[in-house]
Amino acid sequence: MSALKSHRLLFVCLIVAVCALAQNPAPLNISPNEATMLLGETRSFRAVGKDGRKRQNVRWSISPENAATIDTQNDEVIVTAKEASASVRLTAYAEGDSAEATIDIRDGKTLPAGTKIWSVAPIPGCKNKQIVQAVPSATGPDLYVLEDCPQGTVIRALDAEGHEIWRKVPGQQNEKSPSPGAKSEHEGQRLNLHASSVCDQISAGMSKEEAGKAINSMNASLSPRQKVSDSWVLEEEGFRCEISFDAKTSTVVKKKKTVVSD
Repeated sequence: MSALKSHRLLFVCLIVAVCALAQNPAPLNISPNEATMLLGETRSFRAVGKDGRKRQNVRWSISPENAATIDTQNDEVIVTAKEASASVRLTAYAEGDSAEATIDIRDGKTLPAGTKIWSVAPIPGCKNKQIVQAVPSATGPDLYVLEDCPQGTVIRALDAEGHEIWRKVPGQQNEKSPSPGAKSEHEGQRLNLHASSVCDQISAGMSKEEAGKAINSMNASLSPRQKVSDSWVLEEEGFRCEISFDAKTSTVVKKKKTVVSD
């Protein structure tokens, strides 16, 4: 993980606030919903639904228009800061729903130490419980935000830029969650299982073939790129598992399981 990414993650741990009023999650949100930018800087924003996954067919606007330009790419918006302003509003529209994010554009070459680069507001009615940095990988989340909600602990997966990737709500199967064994946007690394953890089925000394069979028995899958590597990173909604194989014998030499929920 780059020094810049780690630096930003440290700021995130200080800026997830508490929301006191209980209500249903909004059907449309922008993540991040607050950001601080320097003149000339470019930043992307994403519109997500109740399940934390990216909404499609989103229209964007920004006000004041002279403060920044916007360019839509793959249902995300790229904002380029053009004029200093502390009250820029970015708005997303999708199927009758709308959401806003606020941007503070500042003049200068660097931001003062301690400036929050971006933040994501808690789900209405929930409060921040814990922030867990994810096991570093090229395609997975960079951190998990755990929130205490009336229905239990909600897990939100975010990347280093403040984009929400998915959300796990107790007792709720998200409509857009991949079915068991289906490949996700991260090439099959994210697993949506309802039995015990895949990681629990793998043990030291097990061959790569046996490990693959154990994963298949859980109705899960790996991408072709993962299968030929000597290091597998499996992400379940609630667990993260790193499996390392000996390059010569192709047997499991190390397994590390990270729990990100109660």
